[in-house]
Amino acid sequence: MTEQPLPEECLRWIAQGGVLADRGMEILFRTYGSRVKAFFRRHRMSDEESADLLQETFIKVYRSADKFEGQSKASTWLWVIARNCMLDYLRSKRPTESLDEMLDADMFEIESVSGSVCTTEQIGLRDCIQRGFAAFGKEHPDRVQVMQLVVVEEWDMEDVAKFLARTPAATREYISQCRKRLRQFLDPCRDLLEA
Repeated sequence: MTEQPLPEECLRWIAQGGVLADRGMEILFRTYGSRVKAFFRRHRMSDEESADLLQETFIKVYRSADKFEGQSKASTWLWVIARNCMLDYLRSKRPTESLDEMLDADMFEIESVSGSVCTTEQIGLRDCIQRGFAAFGKEHPDRVQVMQLVVVEEWDMEDVAKFLARTPAATREYISQCRKRLRQFLDPCRDLLEA
């Protein structure tokens, strides 16, 4: 049984071309394909959109493998390509809507468990939270995406660290700072929450 090559080696194979390039792409796709597709699905992409974005991601990996310089892990580099493919798609799909609005739309929806109509207080709280989160997103666009990954998508620390290309300790600190800054924008909603 042969040992699986590292992603960095797969990228070198792809950059060199030939038979090894196909093998490198196969290994990368088998290793990351389902996770990348799940990433797109967590961001509310349809199954068809996710499949298209997955294909686009790996086309870009193939075309730009020779540009990988090894300054980060190959997996991190691949995740950045996947994220950029999704953001490019969102921009082309809704050019008049700001990217922040697309990423945080309906982030903190309040739904009644019984299916009954929300009370005025619930509607006021929902609107307050949405306004606070939108303001946070305008002032801190990078942080809003991280908070969405942590709070809504429930990513674990390792995945967020890879996505940010940071160590787990640096990622924990960054998330802590994001939470503190977000809290400032949501403070006006406390009165509604207590009511």
